Formats: sequence, structure tokens, C-alpha cells
Amino acid sequence: MGNPDAGFASGLIERLRRRLGAELAPRVEFEPCYWAPILQVHQDEIWQRLLESGKPMDQKWARRWVVSALGDPVGYLSGYMQDGRPVYLKVHECLRASLERLASRLALPDATPLAVLAHSLGSVVVSNYLWNEQRASGEVVPTSGSATPPAAVEKRAAIGLTPFERMETLTTLVTYGSTIPLFLPPVTPIECVRFPRETLPPQLRGAARWLNVYDPDDLLGYPLAAVWDDLKGTVIEDIPINAGPFPLSETPLSHGFYDRDADFIRLVADELTRVMEVPEQGLPGVTGSWVLPDAP
Repeated sequence: MGNPDAGFASGLIERLRRRLGAELAPRVEFEPCYWAPILQVHQDEIWQRLLESGKPMDQKWARRWVVSALGDPVGYLSGYMQDGRPVYLKVHECLRASLERLASRLALPDATPLAVLAHSLGSVVVSNYLWNEQRASGEVVPTSGSATPPAAVEKRAAIGLTPFERMETLTTLVTYGSTIPLFLPPVTPIECVRFPRETLPPQLRGAARWLNVYDPDDLLGYPLAAVWDDLKGTVIEDIPINAGPFPLSETPLSHGFYDRDADFIRLVADELTRVMEVPEQGLPGVTGSWVLPDAP
């Protein structure tokens, strides 16, 4: 959250490439998803108006962070409109566009396994994106009392224009420092997205995994496997780690250190390596791809 720059994922990508090594790294395409500017422009304007008011405000550095960071989930999920479109859908369109750019570098994108790394609020965005795509396509039929009733689903067309953009080949999902439990709708049953997708080729279904990494000291990172009433067959592996350098790893500040933690880098690289070892059997071209949603 806040105001990350466009290179927010560059360090993580470089560390993963080093861990994968000279043989495996060239087989993976990376694509960040940078959606922060959609909300940041408005947040900057609000903060400037607060400064120009001349009213006393202590701890301005902290207040600036609060306006920018806590404004992100409010702006994304509130239903606000921006330029005639819901902010929620503008963020999802940004994710779709990232997938489109990634696909343009793949030989056969609709036959290429996709992996997604999603940090914090980014995990909420990815979960919501999958939720909408699965229901818009008819893959998942909303239950009675669902947070997204059938009438609402009918009005919300699928955003993905291709199977790859609809994440139909999603094989690996790594959520870390996930805030999903903070944004679950106040209705029952609490439904999870379906993973792996029914559209995933059989040779990859057995390799598909959802890993949820969290630091027990991270107040914004939570285990996920137990929060849903209806998992729809989805298996989530909650993996606790101690993220970041001591003593920060023993504090809530660990939330910002997953992508610099050696154990996390090793876990992700090992998971990608495992997927690349699956016999292709009709999956020619690049054998791995990553999209990294911008997150807190």
C-alpha cells in the first residue's frame, strides 16, 4: 500500500532469477502488475488540499501514509466511480492488461502454465478477479445468498479476452502477507474461489498448488485455509515463515520484507522449478510465467 514506484517488483524478480540459475531463469517470463497510480493521483490531490488548509496536523509523515495506504482498499472496494467506471473494474482491467503483455511474449500463451505472486491487498485483487471470471464464464454457479447474486453476475461480463487472460492455465498461486480475511463479505456461506480451474490441462492439475505464506508477527498477513465455509475443493497450504532481518522479523514490519527474505525466495523458486519439471505433453513454448500484482 502507499505509493510504490513502477519498479516495485524488480528486486524480487532479480532475486528469483539468481535463485533459479542460468539454466532455468531464461525459461520464465516475468510481468509486474502496477495498479497503484489508479488510486494514487486522487490520494495525492486530497493530501495537497489537507496541507493547503493550513490546519495543524501532527505526525504529517504518518498521516500522509495513512491517506495513501489505507485509502487503497477503501478506493478499490467501495464502489466509487472514476472517469465513469468503477475503480474496482479499473484495477481488474490493469491486471488483465498485465496478463496481455505477458502473453505477447509467449509462444503459446493459452497452453502455458501461469503462476501468480500476490502480496497483501494484491491477493484480494487476484482472488476477486478469479471470482468474477469463474462466475461470468459459468464455471461456478453462485449459491443462494452469495455475496455476488446471479443478477449482479449477469451484469458483470468477463474481463479476460483469452483463456490466458482469464487465468485458465493458473497452475501456481502464491499469496503472501495476505489480507483476504479482512475483506471477506459479511454473508454466509463464505465461498472460496475454485483452484485449480477446471480448464487447467490434466497434466498440470496434479502440480497445481496454492501456497499462502505469512509471518505470525505480521498483523496484515493471515492464514487462509480455515476462513471459508465452502472451499469448492480448493486446497490452500498455509506456510508460516519468519520474514525479514532480525529484529524487524519479530514485529508487524515483517509485512514488507517477504520479497527480500531468503526462505521466501527459495520457496517460490522451488515451486516454479517443480512446475517446469512437469512433462509438457502438448504444452510447448515457454514453460513458466509470472505476474506480480502491485500490493501493499
